[in-house]
This record gives sequence, structure tokens and C-alpha cells, in this order.
Amino acid sequence: MKRRLFLLPAVRVLAVASLGFVGVGVRDAAAAILVVAQDGMATATNCNATNPTPYTTIGAAVTASGSGDTIVVCPGLYAEQVTIIKTLTLLGAKAGVDARTRAFVPADESIIDHPCGPVQIEADNVVLNGFTVQGSTLPDPCFLAGIWSNPDFSGTQGGHQILNNIVQNNISGIELDSTCVNPTLVQFNLIQNNNNPGPGSGNGIQTNFSLCNATIDSNKFSGHLSTSMLLVAGQSNLAISNNELVGGTPERIFLANTTASSITGNVSIGSTSSGTIRLFSGNSSVTISGNSLLNGMRGIRVNDLDPLTAGGNSGIQAHFNCIQGNSLAGLEVAAGDHTGILNAENNWWGSATGPTNPGNPGGTGDAIIAPDNNVDFIPFLTSCPAFTPGKVTGGGQVSVLGGKASFGFNAKQGSGAGSGHLNYMNHVTGAHLDCTVTAITEFTATTAKFSGTCSPNSSATNFMASVEDHGEPGKGNDKFMITYGLTTEGGTLISGNIQIHK
Repeated sequence: MKRRLFLLPAVRVLAVASLGFVGVGVRDAAAAILVVAQDGMATATNCNATNPTPYTTIGAAVTASGSGDTIVVCPGLYAEQVTIIKTLTLLGAKAGVDARTRAFVPADESIIDHPCGPVQIEADNVVLNGFTVQGSTLPDPCFLAGIWSNPDFSGTQGGHQILNNIVQNNISGIELDSTCVNPTLVQFNLIQNNNNPGPGSGNGIQTNFSLCNATIDSNKFSGHLSTSMLLVAGQSNLAISNNELVGGTPERIFLANTTASSITGNVSIGSTSSGTIRLFSGNSSVTISGNSLLNGMRGIRVNDLDPLTAGGNSGIQAHFNCIQGNSLAGLEVAAGDHTGILNAENNWWGSATGPTNPGNPGGTGDAIIAPDNNVDFIPFLTSCPAFTPGKVTGGGQVSVLGGKASFGFNAKQGSGAGSGHLNYMNHVTGAHLDCTVTAITEFTATTAKFSGTCSPNSSATNFMASVEDHGEPGKGNDKFMITYGLTTEGGTLISGNIQIHK
């Protein structure tokens, strides 16, 4: 993992007004706004303006900035390595726009692309908001991740805010490390397809140094060949919440050497990993609650005691999870891998009869495998806590790259399951889906998420859809997004309607 520091040269400092620049001189006391545009023409509020800006690269603006400044980056492909050694706020063209649901149109994005590692954070409290970060391909001594950090190396405390970014097509997505001093937040990012060859390949987020006082919330992970989150270097006080792990690949949450942390409200359907939530060794006081772990191999897996770590795992709790349809087990705790009782009361195991386990005669739900008989699973829930009965229907068209796509669906929600049908056609690529709805993972008055399997002649074997109902008319208001295979597309309806019925 990269440890060398690239030092930036000394430069002159520019005083910057909110809508332009006033030349070279002494920096104003107030924080400045610097604007980057490839054509050299923009303001902080209008990338189409004809006002000249001296910055055509992000690196030049970073060099000229002072601690506390904001750098606004207009759309474009920035083939450069951005090293941030000051407390800065970097705002891409999609700052504040949720990366999980926005359509990826390259011409509208601020794209940082570099084979030796696009972005390195080597300062405290840096904000990176609204970019696409891609292109890491080279091994050490290059940085291996799309976004890289290591406070111990740079002599800082961390506290990054990584928001609304598309992080894709790197060796690994984010090397996330921070001390306990400043809170770290990773939120509303789309982290996908970070599988380029090299150390750490196939991981969405990973730690190699240490991570503390961090929240990883409401991100979407898709297409990784190893893990969504590989957190193994020594972690504490983590909140891993409300993330979506798209099925069809080994998307999973993998923890080792983690204490005083929680995993809540995450959704996984169809992970091909050996355990969707995998607790290796050295974990203690970790709470797993309110997650939907559906149609994988094992919902929760506690195993592989590290002989160098005394005691393995301890103090693990799992409550109010919806665990269903996992082929090997809902929960498996290997022999010797958890000290004391693992409290797994009040979970849904896919059947009102409870889990399949020798301690629960007649149980037909997902199995609990525990050779040491050290899992307390009674009482268990008789329905999935994530589900509220209702249905959602819709049809119409959405924009896709180069044209349009048509869709039609109905999805009905019952106790712990979903049913219905979906048809989808991309009129540009010819991709066609003919699918059965098998699960609904979110259902509110305005939003729903559902997934299922597709017929053999479809363009993918499974799908996940996210829809929004914002009243009438649906055109221009309602939203339809779909993920199939490694493709995510859709957005606001250009025709049609979506209706959520409760």
C-alpha cells in the first residue's frame, strides 16, 4: 500500500472573490472560492459563463488555495493526480446530487482519472463532493485506490467527508483510514466495479491502516469481485448503515479487529459471498440490527478464528434483521469462534416457525448452525420487520444514454416476501428483462425498492429497482431506477406514472 508523499511546489497565493478572481497578492482573511474549468471560462455559480478563471486543472487550484478554501470544479475529464495537503472543500459538478440515483452522463460529470491513483487525502477535514473518481491501474509505488488516505503517513488526523461521488473502475474504490479525533463520513456514493488487477482488487472500501469514529451510510455497492467493505486493520466506533449491496457478485461487509460498532439497516439481495455480513476474528461489541439479508449463501457468518488473536469474537448481537432465502444458513457460528453466547433474539428467519435448528423442532426457516450451541435465538419474529403490506405499480419511459427505455411493473408486498412482475427494455442497447419480483426491501409512502430473478432469455439473471412516487402527474416527478448485471440506469420519468398503494 502506497506510503510515499508527493510534495507540491511552493506557489504564489491568489485572493479570490465569490464570482471571480482579483489577481495575485495577499490572501483575504475570509476563505476563498477557486473555480476550475478546462476552457478557462467560468464562475463559481455558472460553468457556462465567459468570465476568465486562471485554473484549468484541479491540481493548480489546490496548489494556489489556502486552508479552508473551496474549489468548484466544472464538468470535464481531469486526467491528473489530485493530492490534497490542506483542509479544503472540493465541489464537483454533481455536488449535492445523490450518486446512487443520478444517471451517469460523462459530459455532465467532473471526472478525475489517473492510473497512479486519482485522489489522495493528506489533510484534516477534507470534503470531496460530487465527482466521478476512476482509473487507478498501477501497483506500488502508486496509490492503489481511487480515493486514498492514511493519516499516520501524512501526520494528520483525518475526518474526511466523501459525499455524492461515483467511485468506479479502480483497483480498489476507497482506502478509508482516519483517527478518532475527527468524525469521518462516507455517504450517498455509488461505489462500483473497482476490480482492476492489483493489491486490494475487488474491494469497494478497505482499511489497511486504521479507522475510528466513522459513518459509512447510504452508499450503493455494485459489481465488486471481493467485498463491498473490507475493514480489517483495527476499527472502532463505526456506524455502517443503510447501504445497498447489489446482488450477483460477492458484495459483503467483512470485519476483523473491530470494536464498539454497529451494522444497521443495510440491504443485500443475492450476494454470492460465503457470508453477507462476515465477522472474521478479533471483533467485539458489534451489533447487527435491522438489516435485510436475502437470498445469499449465509446471512451472517462468524468464523475463521485467527490463532494470533486471543479470544476470537465476543459480544456479537443480532436483532430485528430480516434473514431469508439463504442457501446454507441464516447465521453460522463456527466452533470456537465466539466466546460466550451470541445474542440473536428477535430476528425473522424466513418462516413463522423460526429457524431450522435442533433447538427449534419444527422450524423451517433459514438455518442457524452453531456447533458450540452458543446462539440464543428465542424469541424469534414471525414476520419480517422491514415489510409493511402494500403494492406498487408503474409504467412509462426514462432517459438512458443515447435514448430511451420503457418499463412496466407490479410488485406486491406480503409478510417477508414480494411477488409480481417486471418488464424493461432499453431501446438503445436492446437489453430486455422479463422478471419475477421476489422481494421488496423498502416500502414507504413515497419510495419502494424491489428485486427478483429474470427469465433465461433476459439480458441479466436478476434485477433491483428503486422507484419514487411524488404524486400526479408522474411525468417529470416520479422516478424509476434499475440495476441489472453491472448496469444502472433510469431516472425521472419522461412519460408514465408510478403509484404506491398502502
